[in-house]
Amino acid sequence: MNVFAIVPVKGFERAKTRMSALLTLEERIRLSSLMLENTLQALCGARSLQRLLVVSNDRRAGEIASRHGAEFLREASESGVNAAVTMADEYCVKNGADASIVIPQDLPLLDPVGIEVMCRLAEGEARCIVLCPSQRYDGTNALLRKPNASIGTFYDDNSYESHIRAARDSGVPVRLYFSKSLMCDIDTPEDASQLAREAPANANSVLEFLKTKLQ
Repeated sequence: MNVFAIVPVKGFERAKTRMSALLTLEERIRLSSLMLENTLQALCGARSLQRLLVVSNDRRAGEIASRHGAEFLREASESGVNAAVTMADEYCVKNGADASIVIPQDLPLLDPVGIEVMCRLAEGEARCIVLCPSQRYDGTNALLRKPNASIGTFYDDNSYESHIRAARDSGVPVRLYFSKSLMCDIDTPEDASQLAREAPANANSVLEFLKTKLQ
């Protein structure tokens, strides 16, 4: 199965604005950079993925993508996650993807194992989506679609329920996957505080950064 990973990336200055009570603008830019590095490192370890696609209009995201061997799809302007995924969908169709998996850049516990499991869940299906929700069950932290673009994406409107509804309306089987490493994200200072408290001694660069800001 030919699976492409899609990583939509917001402009670094506009990312994580809800973290402004904890981090300065410069620190949020740094956090965005570290999160993308961490995400691509994890995805590079997933053998089921044939290509990594980073979609953004921020040149810094392109530089990070290049360091990890990812394709960079440059947006003319930032139009939101759904538009970024649509742009990547067109690339996937033209380049022979059987399936795609959308991964946001703000999953600090992301590891290759969860990605591999999601891909295996789709292997025996002609059509399906495999979905991992956010820990609040209002967002989608990983979305595998087989075939690629079998449903649209709804990332700004209770996407967990919206993606399930769209699949069922289209007759596409739904498989759910629940994994702490995929369900944890960084949206608020409370998220950051919890992750920093629970970070292991060998924490990655994102968690180490958060720990230094919360000391």
